[in-house]
Amino acid sequence: MLIVAAFTDGDFDNIDVGRNGIFYDRKGRDWDATIVKIVDNPISIRQAFWSPYRKVSKFINNQVEKFASAKEKEVDTMAQTGVEKTAGKVDTGLKASVEAAPVATAVPPAPFDIGKFVGIFAALSLALGAIGSVLMSVFTGFFSLTWWKMPLALIGIMLVISGPSMIIAWLKLRKRNLAPLLDANGWAVNARATINITFGATLTHLAKLPLNSKLNLVDPFAKKKNPWIPVIIIIIAIAAIAYLLWHFGFLSKWGIL
Repeated sequence: MLIVAAFTDGDFDNIDVGRNGIFYDRKGRDWDATIVKIVDNPISIRQAFWSPYRKVSKFINNQVEKFASAKEKEVDTMAQTGVEKTAGKVDTGLKASVEAAPVATAVPPAPFDIGKFVGIFAALSLALGAIGSVLMSVFTGFFSLTWWKMPLALIGIMLVISGPSMIIAWLKLRKRNLAPLLDANGWAVNARATINITFGATLTHLAKLPLNSKLNLVDPFAKKKNPWIPVIIIIIAIAAIAYLLWHFGFLSKWGIL
């Protein structure tokens, strides 16, 4: 059977099509369930705030997976082609020992197109130059601010990115109505049954630890990490920021150097 389940609290990070789960009906019976379709709608304002960043991260992850998959397929194809050519040469050599085989004319390789290579290199150089100029203008404008305006600028950028998603989520959350679902289940509801944030948090129960229990986050089988790698990355990041501030003269402007 097909059912509709509404997630009105929490996040949807681990909700994907094809994932298995357990559904409990009103009589307490459990059913093996599989997600077959997802209708993406905002769950909360907090979830809408991080939604653009998660979408960008998911897009980059998918592109990297597609690129890796294409390269893996290309390598497999080249390996199979090489094995087939080697097997063909062996068969040709065995046949040539029995009967004379006609000499095959070698196909000359295609000449190197220097014009095409120069065009591709020029296009990549223009793209990298444009991206670098944009980043340089952004960093120059950011570092030209006083120190107390920098956090305000970062907050403003985050609001510009997440603001539209939060406004759309707020409008959609105000329109959530439970009456159509009740009507579809045989109820006669002639008024709006609005699902506000407080009411929605009671419809979806998140898993919680039992009372007086503790969660042990130490994994005895986890791979040991090198403690120096994060320290080196932090030192390099601090040195790069300090160099940019010194290069553009902001340290002397602030009276530090």
